[in-house]
Order: sequence, then C-alpha cells, then structure tokens
Amino acid sequence: MRIKLLSVLLFCSILVCAQNSSKLDSNAVTFIADDNIECIYQYTSKLKLKSVSEQGDKDYEEQIYFTILQANSSVSKFWDYNYFKRDSIIYFSNNVAKDSIDNVRKQLFRIKYLFTPEIVKNYPKNKITVIDDIPPFGYVYEEDRLSLAWELKEETLEVCGYECYKANVKFGGREWTVWFTPEIAISDGPWKLAGLPGLILKAEEKENIHSFEAISIRQSSNPIYVNKDATVVKIKKDKFIKEKNAFEADPMKAMEADYVGGIGEVSVLSNPQRVLINNRPIRLNFHLTVYSPLEFY
Repeated sequence: MRIKLLSVLLFCSILVCAQNSSKLDSNAVTFIADDNIECIYQYTSKLKLKSVSEQGDKDYEEQIYFTILQANSSVSKFWDYNYFKRDSIIYFSNNVAKDSIDNVRKQLFRIKYLFTPEIVKNYPKNKITVIDDIPPFGYVYEEDRLSLAWELKEETLEVCGYECYKANVKFGGREWTVWFTPEIAISDGPWKLAGLPGLILKAEEKENIHSFEAISIRQSSNPIYVNKDATVVKIKKDKFIKEKNAFEADPMKAMEADYVGGIGEVSVLSNPQRVLINNRPIRLNFHLTVYSPLEFY
C-alpha cells in the first residue's frame, strides 16, 4: 500500500535531484538552515457535498494532498510536496533548460489538490511564519511560537513502522488526536502541530474532516528556505484567516470583487474547477463542497 501511495507522488517521471544550499540563488530565496529529516504526509480532507448526487451514495468529497515536513532540532518547514519537487528542479538541477522548467510547472495543473500554505516554525526565533495565498495576492503573517496544552495518553499505535504514543489537544477551534514517536527526537509535526517529545506521525481532528498521516520518512541534509517575493503582502493573522476562510467558502464572489478594477491576470482553464491567476494554478472546487477550514479564528 505504501509503495502505491508513493508512486502517486511522482509526475511525468521527473526525478528530484539532490539539493545543495550552495546552489541556492540568494536573489530568489532566503536560506534558513539544513534539515536532517524529511517526512512526507498524506493530508486528507473530507468535505461535505452540497449535492449528494455528485458522488452517488457519499455525502462528502475526499480530497488528498501530499505534503512534506523538512525539520531539524530547531526549525522546520511544512509545505506541498509537489512544490518541493518543482523547486528541486528549478533551483538544484544543473543547466536546466527553460522549456524543462516550464514543463515542470505545467505538471502542477495535473495534480488535483495542492496545499498552498507554507508554515515555517521558529523562524524568526520563537515565531511561526505562514506564507499563503488569497488570490490574486500572496500574503505572509507571523504568530508567536505555539505552546499547546497536550494531554498525553497511554495508548500506542504503529505508524510508518514506528511505535507512537497518543496525545490530545484543542487548537484552532478543533480537537486533535495525534500519534508521536520518541524514536525521532524532533518536537515537530504536520501543519502547526508540534511540542511533543517526538515527531508527530499521525493527526486527526474529532470531526474526521482533516487528517495527516506519515507515509515516508528519510534522513536528509537539504536546505530549508523561503522564497523572496516582492508581491507578498504582510498581514495580521486574524485578518488573514477571516479573509482566507471567506474566499474559500465562496471564491467566485470574492474574485468578482477583486477583479472589478482589472487587478491581476485571470485565465479559466478547460477544467471549470481550475483557474490560472498570475501564472499560478488555483483549484476552485468549492462550489461542490461545503468549506471547512483547518483553523478558525
């Protein structure tokens, strides 16, 4: 089963080249640190359908994303695995032709779901930096490093070949149950979840809408970095989450308001659920489902 899942992660037989921080373009990215472990998670959301007839007997649409946590003992970055692979080709391959890079970008349109936020923990120190989109613009906000009130349990579960222990927490308007392993002594995990004596390998919230599960763990020395983008706008967390949730709940309404003045460049693709905004693929599947955010404010 794990082999089948990993095969889904590859597109167009593109191999990810070994990365090296010395090859980073300092004009394009800011180097933070080298990681020492990379954990690939399957992120699944089960969103209620507005019309049950869309999927027969099911009353929800299962959306599956592949994400990656790059981490060391002090800093981490959690983001979409396909964007990670794209950057690997662009930044770390030798003598890559422009046509090849364009082809890599085009492959993103074939991927049904893309995880847009980038969550960098402990950068700056004792802060969490989140980079995300509310089309057509990119935004960045900071929040204090979280101190979650974990409740440890005695139950154990094997995840990805590791013995894990159970813990519960209330965070972001949801109740989470996670499984962490002390065998990997990195106090981190998927999304914003962290703060346990070991790496979180599985997390699911009480309503069974959102879940993360590790499917591959590997040692690494790849760079952790953030892209420099002059178009990214700084914003307060509370304002961003409110506006992001409003956009996701009714994107077409929000876009109509944004584009009245002709702001941005929009192209509707052949798939009516995808749209290209400022040359970036955005999936608009929300007219079929009832949006349920990972985090409320």
